[in-house]
Amino acid sequence: MSKTKQLLLVILSGIFVGIMAFSAYKLISDTMMHKEAERKDAGNAKTYALPVVASPTPRVYEEEPEDPLDDEISPLNSMYDLNKFFADYPDAVGWIYCPDTKIDYGVVEAEDNDYYLHRFYDGTYSGSGSLFVDCNNKRDFSDTNTIIYGHHMNDGTKFASLTLYRKEGYYAEHPVLYINTPGMNYRMEVFAGFLTDADSECYTFRFESDAAYAEYLKTMRAQSDFESEVQVEPGDRIVTLSTCSYEFYDARYVVLGKLVPIH
Repeated sequence: MSKTKQLLLVILSGIFVGIMAFSAYKLISDTMMHKEAERKDAGNAKTYALPVVASPTPRVYEEEPEDPLDDEISPLNSMYDLNKFFADYPDAVGWIYCPDTKIDYGVVEAEDNDYYLHRFYDGTYSGSGSLFVDCNNKRDFSDTNTIIYGHHMNDGTKFASLTLYRKEGYYAEHPVLYINTPGMNYRMEVFAGFLTDADSECYTFRFESDAAYAEYLKTMRAQSDFESEVQVEPGDRIVTLSTCSYEFYDARYVVLGKLVPIH
């Protein structure tokens, strides 16, 4: 073998070893990053967790809510001291929970949609970021459609489980989520879930007329991976949960649900 070929082989071997070393470093780094983010979330949940209560307790409102309340009691009432959570984090606007899934997190909102992509509630770095409401939405969920974004983490945390709604039977097992805000508790009744793109019509916040909203709801249902009997009409408010998917560039999976005020 000539010296030139030997030198080329050494260079190629060095490049290969370098790539392998970088890949191993990246894998270890990402794993540690995910573990640290999960540790922060678990620690936060533990900080605000309440003692185990035999049954959910109703929320006591300082003023009588304008909207009539459904008789159901939010399970979050007996899970966390959310008044303390909201007081500790000025950007906190709610807490979202889906029974029997990993969706059990605080929700924040910033002045832009980049800030909490890789930040924890307190502003410190977090590889998995936080769940956050679109900066164009009102903080009290009073818009016709409130958008909540969350990363699709490989370890199943954050909003990764949203994509499971495309599977047969998953909707039947997870038809509702719960959202508690500083001013109101809600049951989120899921009525549609589908794959879309980042520029989808589903990210519409407000509508010019009831007719436009009714047409929007019809379009959302037509794309859904499952059928739902949840009735949504003009005057109802909804929430759209959004996470990345990887079928094509800028793919997103969204889950839409009707907000029902509860105790």
